[in-house]
Amino acid sequence: MKKLTTYCSAMTLLFLAACGGEIPPGQTEREATILKGLPFQAVTLSTSADSGALVATVESSDRALLTARTEGRLLHLAAKEGSLVKKGELLATIGDNMAGRKLQEAEGALGMAAARLELAEKTFDRYQKLSAKEAVTPQELDQVAADLRVARDGKAAAAAAVEAARIAAANTRIAAPYDGRVLRHLVEAGSTILPGTPLLELEGLGAWRVRVEVPESYRGRFFPGTPVQVEIPSLSRQLEGTVTEVLAAADPQSRTFQVKAALGAGEGLTSGMFARVFVPGAERTSLFIPHSALLQRGQLAGVYVLEDGILHYRLVKTGRQVADRVEILSGLRAGERILADKVDKASHGARVEEER
Repeated sequence: MKKLTTYCSAMTLLFLAACGGEIPPGQTEREATILKGLPFQAVTLSTSADSGALVATVESSDRALLTARTEGRLLHLAAKEGSLVKKGELLATIGDNMAGRKLQEAEGALGMAAARLELAEKTFDRYQKLSAKEAVTPQELDQVAADLRVARDGKAAAAAAVEAARIAAANTRIAAPYDGRVLRHLVEAGSTILPGTPLLELEGLGAWRVRVEVPESYRGRFFPGTPVQVEIPSLSRQLEGTVTEVLAAADPQSRTFQVKAALGAGEGLTSGMFARVFVPGAERTSLFIPHSALLQRGQLAGVYVLEDGILHYRLVKTGRQVADRVEILSGLRAGERILADKVDKASHGARVEEER
């Protein structure tokens, strides 16, 4: 019992010592902090798009699957996955094929054909001069003329073969058809490939769209040219979109039809991003506050509400973010006044003096 009494006395002294620096003598509670010059605004209702949002996926409007046009072995993948490339930049090299040797053979054959043609032309000129002097028969001149035609046809065929061989040789080097980003490699270096083998995926930059599966019940709200609101949650942004394509046939399994909407240029967008498309033609009334009024504490969000000149921190449940505003689903009522900015300077229970 004596030990317990001693312990209680010690704790009492510690408590009084801890409080002594905060509460002046003669006061029973701490004075409230007085704040001045803070911006307040009343919470109002706003009309926004219906909360019925459809899950969508961001993708490039220009996406290509590059395939091999010749057989061989993939020697090198010049561009890494995710890297940006310029039009004409080398992406992959194919080796161990017959294209190079065939080009050499075709060029050699073209040289021989050109030599034969040159000889045939000289022979024909000589026979023409001899024919004028009646030194050769008409039949001999006709034979030389025929040889000249054959030589000309032979050179033309050899030139065509060289062009085809050059095209085949060029197919061993895969270049970017436009400025873009390499999404993924579909084969590895060293793989044996055939004509038509997919090599890599490339997406263009600067033009984006979203692809969304729309339920049959919303079929009458989506048409080419229809404006739609698109939210990108990971970027906390809302973009304007325009429907560009509506597939006429619905998926019999999911009872949905596919819609594509153009977004244009969008900084920070990448293929595969999660998005939401709000159903056009439907609106609802919601509470929105400035994003600067929101105070995030871990997973909890709250605002400072001004009541009778005193700040009260209140937890709220948030919804969508539209531009620089946040939708409030619960925790606030229209007409209440909140601290609109500088929430880091405020504290619960502080007294506010507003300028008049």
